[in-house]
Amino acid sequence: MPAARLAGTLIEPEWPVPGRVRALVTTRAGGVSEPPYESFNLAYHVGDAAARVRRNRRRLLTIAGIDRVQWLDQEHGRCVLAASADTAAGGPITADASWTMSRNLGLAVLVADCVPLLLANEDATLVAVVHCGWRGTVAGIVGATLDALPETPGRLVAWLGPGVCADCYEVGAEVRDAIDPDERQAVLVDEGPASGGDRKWRMDLPALIVARLRRSGVRRIVSSSACTICDSRYYSYRRDGRTGRFAALIWLEGSGH
Repeated sequence: MPAARLAGTLIEPEWPVPGRVRALVTTRAGGVSEPPYESFNLAYHVGDAAARVRRNRRRLLTIAGIDRVQWLDQEHGRCVLAASADTAAGGPITADASWTMSRNLGLAVLVADCVPLLLANEDATLVAVVHCGWRGTVAGIVGATLDALPETPGRLVAWLGPGVCADCYEVGAEVRDAIDPDERQAVLVDEGPASGGDRKWRMDLPALIVARLRRSGVRRIVSSSACTICDSRYYSYRRDGRTGRFAALIWLEGSGH
């Protein structure tokens, strides 16, 4: 992937995977969308002009050098898709994770504060992508994905992409009560009553994802440590409200199935 195409526009994860595993994260820059979606919005459901989203998605394919991407209709659940050229040709499928052993088939999730999780095995024969919002993570999307993979967790490498950080993620009792009591101490900081009287907590969503990975046996975990609210290169729903979505994309490079 030419460095010029990456400068200021795309992020390549730095993680210990074979070269055949390719991945990138888009930013706000490099597309054709107009405010408030400027400029590389990849989501249709946020109110952006469909023609501009199509152009941005075609541009992503050109940059990655692949012909097809499996897009998902994400619902903050725990459904996992075994992706193939056939599923990708049929349009978005309702799921919050996908995996494949097919070559040159991109797997994507769209985010704007939720954490994108990438997975690859050490033999570069399998890749996966997971959309990790708080609801899906608490519901078990990480474990469901690992259970669906024809690979042992100890042979996987994980990368957590840009998402909301613990300092910026204030949550209420609904979120606190949904988290397993054994996990609360590690991922929640009590902020006390807010001005309106309701108690608030700061949630470390990446820490919860890492805990779920480690519980399932994944040991090699790398985090981007980038916060979508702090870093204006990324879309952030909590910061901006009406805004676009960026993508995390992973694929296996090479010929064959």
